[in-house]
Amino acid sequence: MSRPARIEIADFGPCGDTLLLAEYDAEVDTIRVNGRALERVRAERGALEAELFMASAVAHEAFHRTQPNASEAAVHAHVRAATGSDPRRFETFVRVRYDRRDVEP
Repeated sequence: MSRPARIEIADFGPCGDTLLLAEYDAEVDTIRVNGRALERVRAERGALEAELFMASAVAHEAFHRTQPNASEAAVHAHVRAATGSDPRRFETFVRVRYDRRDVEP
């Protein structure tokens, strides 16, 4: 796994009661970031915050890729070190504003 994973912005569509922000798909070695969540951050907080959200999401999933058994606390510590930002700020921001109408096709 020395090469970097592929990174995609994807439409996750309906996800039940929880909005998934990003995922790592080991079968195709791809990190996907939820495009709807990314656009929500961009619309409400601006382009720089959207870039930081993307960096945080990729750092989070990349750590899961290399350390699949790591605790969420360890993952969050890695994201803080890699981006200088607390990843929970995006989880809270996006999920608190989650509205089913935003994720239905």
